[in-house]
Amino acid sequence: MRPIVEPLYTWFDHSRYVEIIPVTTGWLVLWGLYEQQGAVKHIYGQRIYRNLEGVRRRLADQVIAFTKKPSEARDALTLLDRQGLPAHRPGPLTSIDN
Repeated sequence: MRPIVEPLYTWFDHSRYVEIIPVTTGWLVLWGLYEQQGAVKHIYGQRIYRNLEGVRRRLADQVIAFTKKPSEARDALTLLDRQGLPAHRPGPLTSIDN
């Protein structure tokens, strides 16, 4: 399997975005802002979730934080459901102390 460097799902509204990318330990969710017509990408936050329930919750929460409209979050989740994400089993978490 080759590494995925592009998001499998992206929600955006004007210059705000939320991206979902599979990583070894789960699903990476990034959110932030584009500037200069997409030439500059600012990451406001990132988090790795081990399951899709967490991913869906972060997507909805962040869309509401950006737009202040729950209907936009419902639309983002509907688009995610339609597009779907591939099956992904997160690998084990390892300790830094090892």
